[in-house]
Amino acid sequence: MKQIYSLTSIPSDTNFIAGIDVIGNIKKLFAIPAQIPGCLFLLCIRGQCDITIHINKYKLKKNSIAIVYPDQFVQIAENTPDCRFAFVGFSSTLIQHPFLFSNTIQYAPSILEEPVIELEPKTAEVFRDYFKMLIKAKHQNNTLVREEQLPLILTGLIIELGNINKQEPVKKEGQPYTRSQEIVKELIRIVVENYKTERNISFYADKMHLSPQHLSTTVKKTTGRTLTDIISAFVIKDAQAKLKSTELTIQEIAYSLNFADISFFGKYFKRYTGMSPKQYRNLE
Repeated sequence: MKQIYSLTSIPSDTNFIAGIDVIGNIKKLFAIPAQIPGCLFLLCIRGQCDITIHINKYKLKKNSIAIVYPDQFVQIAENTPDCRFAFVGFSSTLIQHPFLFSNTIQYAPSILEEPVIELEPKTAEVFRDYFKMLIKAKHQNNTLVREEQLPLILTGLIIELGNINKQEPVKKEGQPYTRSQEIVKELIRIVVENYKTERNISFYADKMHLSPQHLSTTVKKTTGRTLTDIISAFVIKDAQAKLKSTELTIQEIAYSLNFADISFFGKYFKRYTGMSPKQYRNLE
């Protein structure tokens, strides 16, 4: 792999990277907390390390894989000298692709809740072979891995790992959740079930038998994001998916997301995207 000295050295128009970390560069890259600009899959192929994703620490060892979503902070510490990784990464643009969102939303809570998955040796071998195939294909002048295929590849990885994750016990021995983490875990589950019809903080606070202030403060402290930001992210991604991948009118999309009228929907959408629903739909 070509050595990457910093995340900022990756060209801004890069939608896909893949490689085998034969010299231990990944450990150096994340020796101090760094924010991921895209979606990263780190498969540990040798040794072990402690990896912190956002604020939670996990043990990453041979045959374990870490899934890091955009804008999450990552740090690798307490690593063995032989710790090495196979990796694939995708840009934030791809993670926002309407096809990917509509097909992977159900897996978001479990992956955000438990981003490190211990794989069976044979399963880990399959992923390692698949990563190697992607690496070789990428080096064939992008004729085997085309831009239009990347959302499908990313979607497949999230679905497969999401399914594996759901089969495993969520709570790992020796890593009990804090009360704040339990609150965020339950919140994400409730938001996934209700974001299409409910955007009021009081609704989610009532559902969780907490005061709005306590819930908001806990979410902000634990995730670094406001409760409103979390809810709106689901709403906006859903709206973007429908605008790009369906023939629904903008009014029908507004009603499907429980907006009173198309005007209010348009203002809400523009507040978070900087453009109107019509402009987004016509965007090439």
